[in-house]
Amino acid sequence: MRMSRLANVVLAAVLAGGVAACDGDPADAPLGAPANLAVAYDGAKAMVTFQPASGAESYTIQRQNVTRSASVTYTGVTATTYADTVTPGNTYSYSVVAVRGGDVSGASTPFVLAVGEKRTNLVNLAKDGTRTLSKDTLYVISGPVTVDSGAVLTIPAGTKLVGDTLAGVSYLVIRRGGRIVANGTAAEPIVFTSMREPGNRRRGDWGGLVINGRSNCNFPQPCSGEGSSGTYGGTVQNDNSGVLRYVRIEYAGYEVSPNNELNGLTLNGVGSGTTIEYVQVHFGLDDGIEWFGGTVNVRYAMVTGQDDDAFDYSTGWAGKGQFWIAQADTLLGDKGFEVDNNETTFDAQPWTDPSIYNVTLVGRNGRGAAGKSPVGMHLRRGTRGDVMNAIITGYAYAFDIDDALTAAHCGTGDLRVANTLASNLTSLDDPDADANEATCRASAGWSVTQVADAQLTNPFNLDAPSFVPAAGSPALAAGAAATPPNDGFFTTVNYVGAVAGTGTPWYAGWTTYARN
Repeated sequence: MRMSRLANVVLAAVLAGGVAACDGDPADAPLGAPANLAVAYDGAKAMVTFQPASGAESYTIQRQNVTRSASVTYTGVTATTYADTVTPGNTYSYSVVAVRGGDVSGASTPFVLAVGEKRTNLVNLAKDGTRTLSKDTLYVISGPVTVDSGAVLTIPAGTKLVGDTLAGVSYLVIRRGGRIVANGTAAEPIVFTSMREPGNRRRGDWGGLVINGRSNCNFPQPCSGEGSSGTYGGTVQNDNSGVLRYVRIEYAGYEVSPNNELNGLTLNGVGSGTTIEYVQVHFGLDDGIEWFGGTVNVRYAMVTGQDDDAFDYSTGWAGKGQFWIAQADTLLGDKGFEVDNNETTFDAQPWTDPSIYNVTLVGRNGRGAAGKSPVGMHLRRGTRGDVMNAIITGYAYAFDIDDALTAAHCGTGDLRVANTLASNLTSLDDPDADANEATCRASAGWSVTQVADAQLTNPFNLDAPSFVPAAGSPALAAGAAATPPNDGFFTTVNYVGAVAGTGTPWYAGWTTYARN
């Protein structure tokens, strides 16, 4: 059959049109990237907007948290706007690609968004008040802030609180009967620090944290806390003031008046129902952790860069401790331990009589200015207690023991320091003439103290220290360590000092060594 000339023309036109249609079909055109990406924070969400890409069926939004090195991808987005949940205090980078079937476009030009921190003042919690903070908000401790009896302050992991440097002395006080529940983690510690920016922070920027409990004290009760921090004490030995776990306290301490100071962490008559573990006090003006009476137990505690004493306990503290580290700064730092029973009445009761195992005390190792006490442990004013499995290094003297009643307690076995290694010293004992050191070290409870290098890996490094004993250290030798009581609190270990010779040190990851 033969087509007419007209039919041939029509068919050719149709075919030509079909080819033209195929050549211009948008479905076959390259898929372009979305344009004009913009992101704005409205105080609650990050609002992502962009222009559509021709031929796109959906979009994939790629978000990187620059602050935390974490990424999220949102797929199947069909609109050109998207509301994203973000955390204040973080910086994010966004990009968008277009998707059509199995085709994916190139990425849009990235957009970087810095989300400012939410900031609010922490306020007093009156009786029966409760408050739970949020880790996406920066809390300012401005002036004295109190949690009164019956009130509970809950602080989640990752929360940051700063002391106001412009409001006079700023500090947080948990009153008798009040509670703080600060449950951090190694990945997200809770940080109390200075309001100043990093690089400008300094010791004494704010007043620190004070907890007042209803356990014992050996001054006439109610005992009165330093720095106008309120009254403490009582007869409730198992009093519960809450939890401190994975908490850092930085650039704190404040001299209200001579011999009337706030410390990094002050524990006034705190009871054994309170949980305190994994706590660092860093670069403080007065003492790191100071106990005035009480029965609270503390483990995994670290004090670094302190101006005064690292660990100071008195006034009848009779709790337990294990795994403590102190490291003095180059130019500053007083004693590793300063210990009293009662500063005016040496035989006041209840006695200062704690039980402490596995301690590492690192002094200045002969560096820095004179004028500060060079003693690892200063035991005086009638104290009792046990300190076992300690490493003392880098002080001029390991021991200074004052007052006849203190020495008498060595003779009765009520004051013991044993299974201890001391090194990098001018001499083991303070060279005064009272002979108390000789009396104590001749007693049975002190018979295992040695002058021997514990061979710690890098204890004097202020930027990245390691308190791990090297292989072959006498701290790891069989029989070197005393076995702590099996009472549910202590961990049974076979080494001297605060850190094992293997495994990840307990202080790794959540602590800081920044000096400003």
